[in-house]
Amino acid sequence: MANDNLFNINMNDILLTVLSLFKIPDVAPPPVPPPLVLLSGQNPGLSARKIAARIISRQEEAGAPSGPLPSGKPNISEKMELIRVEEMIKALQQDSKITVVIPPGSYVTTLGANAGGPVVSVGATTYMQTGNAVIQ
Repeated sequence: MANDNLFNINMNDILLTVLSLFKIPDVAPPPVPPPLVLLSGQNPGLSARKIAARIISRQEEAGAPSGPLPSGKPNISEKMELIRVEEMIKALQQDSKITVVIPPGSYVTTLGANAGGPVVSVGATTYMQTGNAVIQ
């Protein structure tokens, strides 16, 4: 009688155990070096048409046809791809939040003037500062 619970197996526990064997760990991408961030200002920005065109050009890699249908009608899946990408970019631009952090100790140089002439000062930030950014 004491061994009756030995075979009382919860199927949910078994499923979770099996699924955990196949779980891919979330790995954060490496940080982007500051010089590359400075150069990123030259990027053209996100284009739904360019992204959708690249995806559509690769559809055949997955076995999906591209171009007009055999009947000559436009390919609805290609139109849907553009709509999907447009909505993803819209979500990134309208819903995402980017926070920029400037650590304490960042060097600051100021230039100004007063009645005595030009004034130049050099210093460092003493507190952490934050700012916001927009995805384009």
